Amino acid sequence: MRVPRAVPQGYGTRPARPAGPAPAAAPAAQLKAPAAPRRSRPPRAPFLLLVVGLLCGGLVSLLLLNAVLAQDSFRANGLRKEISDLRIQQESKKSAIMKQEMPEAVARNNELQGLGSDWDTLRVIDPDKPAVGVAGDVRTPAGQERVPGTGR
Repeated sequence: MRVPRAVPQGYGTRPARPAGPAPAAAPAAQLKAPAAPRRSRPPRAPFLLLVVGLLCGGLVSLLLLNAVLAQDSFRANGLRKEISDLRIQQESKKSAIMKQEMPEAVARNNELQGLGSDWDTLRVIDPDKPAVGVAGDVRTPAGQERVPGTGR
């Protein structure tokens, strides 16, 4: 069991109220004392306008940043399309050249130019004889004599 300790007078204690009659009721004039001024709240509208303005400014800046960054994407897509178009043109030109180099097209172009095929003369390639219109003692580009039977 705990025993209460005695606390010295004046240290953390209040003096006891004298037991006596209750205080008399205050007159009505004293009851209507002037009211203390009410603490009013700060206006909300400026703060809300500030917050909305900051949010709108952030949104606009993000949209502008996105548009600036998207310009490179548009440029890259344009270059890819241009490269694709150029590849298609290159392939079509290669195809046209290959069609013109085919034997049937070459023969048709020769006939249009008046160069028909000469089926009446026989042209035999003989490696031992020099070509028509070429001198017989032609040397090879390295300065060596022709070796008979090799065509060089």
